[in-house]
Parts: sequence; structure tokens; C-alpha cells
Amino acid sequence: MKNLGVILLNMGGPTSLDSVRPFLENLFLDREIISFGPMEFARTPLARFIAKRRAESVKKNYAMIGGKSPIAELSQQQALALQDRLKGHYGDAVRVRVEVGFSYWHPFIREAMEALQRDGYDRIFLMPLYPHYSKTTTGSCFKTWRDLHRARGNRAFKVQSVKAYPVEDAFIRALNRRIDEGLARFPAERRARVTLLFSAHGTPVSLVEEGDPYSHQIRATMQEVMRRREEQRDYHLSFQSKVGPAKWLTPDTVEKTRELAATGVRDLLVVPIAFVTDHIETLHELGIELREDAEEAGIEHFEVMPALNDAEEYIEALAGQIIARMRRREELENTRT
Repeated sequence: MKNLGVILLNMGGPTSLDSVRPFLENLFLDREIISFGPMEFARTPLARFIAKRRAESVKKNYAMIGGKSPIAELSQQQALALQDRLKGHYGDAVRVRVEVGFSYWHPFIREAMEALQRDGYDRIFLMPLYPHYSKTTTGSCFKTWRDLHRARGNRAFKVQSVKAYPVEDAFIRALNRRIDEGLARFPAERRARVTLLFSAHGTPVSLVEEGDPYSHQIRATMQEVMRRREEQRDYHLSFQSKVGPAKWLTPDTVEKTRELAATGVRDLLVVPIAFVTDHIETLHELGIELREDAEEAGIEHFEVMPALNDAEEYIEALAGQIIARMRRREELENTRT
């Protein structure tokens, strides 16, 4: 192996208020993330209509967190940290470059692919910034890549990837370090009675019934986190970001927060277990909207754990997945020669 190009895959986010509407349109055009059922034939006009209808209210939310999503800058920081880690491992033996590829806004997966191809990279590792696999997230990214690569005759790259890493050692350590940092925000005398609420992006129940492993992997992550903590502390799992009339995973994060408050919980740390990069769903949906609901319900001290972003252990988790799988790929190729 003489070169290694890595693409960090994620959904992306609008880089300005003007890009909110086209970002939403791209999202609703994705068949893997939302179904229009019998209206599928009208997906394009429907996507444009929904994006136009929702854009103004969504813009207000982005305005409250700085007028854009921070996910592009934070993902670039993750890319640079990972690139440094991989260069440290491979040294001069392998030329390494890490790009960010988003599904719904710049830099798109196509742009990352083209940048690596122009620079002569033919070995590619697709690294999802989704620790838990769902067809709506990682699956959608992989489909986009396959379609782009197929258009190039499937000959441009040798591709390796990982689908999920819900209980990877360094990933769990990264989460526990962040939880410890969150707990440190509570007064020392109240810290022992803080309840943890793990919140993940929800999916339609129909996906679970079809075999989508996402919700099971989320629970596996939570259980491993708590197993390693070796402490007597109340913890719960809930799901957020429901869209549309279909039945989604429950309990809903807002409803669960109100339920906990009603049972006497006064100190709550929300752990965004499925989000490794801060964006609208951690900063606004949890940090602003849920905070208001929690305080109104009677929660006295409410905190949201920051996403992992470029935390050292998380970058270690990404690098470890890549190095191990590339090593196995090379060993397999060597046995064939």
C-alpha cells in the first residue's frame, strides 16, 4: 500500500442561512432517509415543496446557534486529527489524506471522491461518522458512493469500509470521558444523584421491523458505557428528531424528560449517544429546546454533554478501525500473490 485516502462520511449541514433550503431539499430527495410511499413518483416536487415550507422556521433555529451548522468545521478538525494520527502510524511508507464527504451539503461525497482521484489516491477507506449502522445514514452514504463509483466503471479505487463500531473500545472510552466532563459541571454535592439520559436520533419503527440494526446497536453502546462505569446511577434511553406521521422509536426525548421530572429527578445530564459531531440536533434541539422543556418540567440542573468532535479517544477509535481493516486487506492480497 503506497497511498491511503480516507473519506469521513456524515450528513453535513447548511453553511449559511441561505443554504438551509437547498440543504433540506437535498435531504428530502434521499430515498434512503424518507419514504413518500405512493407519492414516490413526485419526490422531486414534494422535496422542493417541503423544503420551501420548512426553511424559514429551520433558519430561525440555525440563527440561534450562530447562523449555520458547525458540522463542516468540526468535521474538518476530525479529519485533520485523524490524518495526523494515520501519518504517525504509517510514517513515510504511505501517503495519507483524509477528506470529509457529506450527503446533503458541501463538501459532498462526490467532491471528496474527485479530490482524492485528482491527487492519485486509489486506495480508499470509507469511515462513517455514524458509530451505529442504519440504512438511513451509513447505508445512504454507501449507496451514494457505490453510485458514483459505478459511474466510473468500478475501477477507479480499491475500497474498504466499516459499517459500525458501537462497542469499539476507544469509542466507549471517549464517551465515558465526555460523561465525566459533563458530570463535573454539577455541584459536587449533587453529582451522585445526576440521572443520565442517553438520547439518539430516532427512526421509524418499520425500519426496525425490517431488520435495521441501529436501535439495537444504540442500546449495546449504552449498556457497555454503563458496564464500564461500575457505578450505581439511574440511566435511560430516548429518541429524538421525529419527522412525519409514521410511528417512530419511543420513548421520545422530550416526553421522557418530563416523565423523569415528574418522578422527582432534578439533576439531568443528556448524553447525545449517536451524534459524534455537534450540530443542530445537539446544540439547538437538546441545548435550547429540551433545556426549556426540562426547566419548565422542574429539572433544576440540566446539562447536555458535548459531542465527541475531535476528542483524542474518538480519533483513536477511527484510526484503529482503519488500520486494522487495511492490514487485513493487505494480508489477504499478499496471500493471493
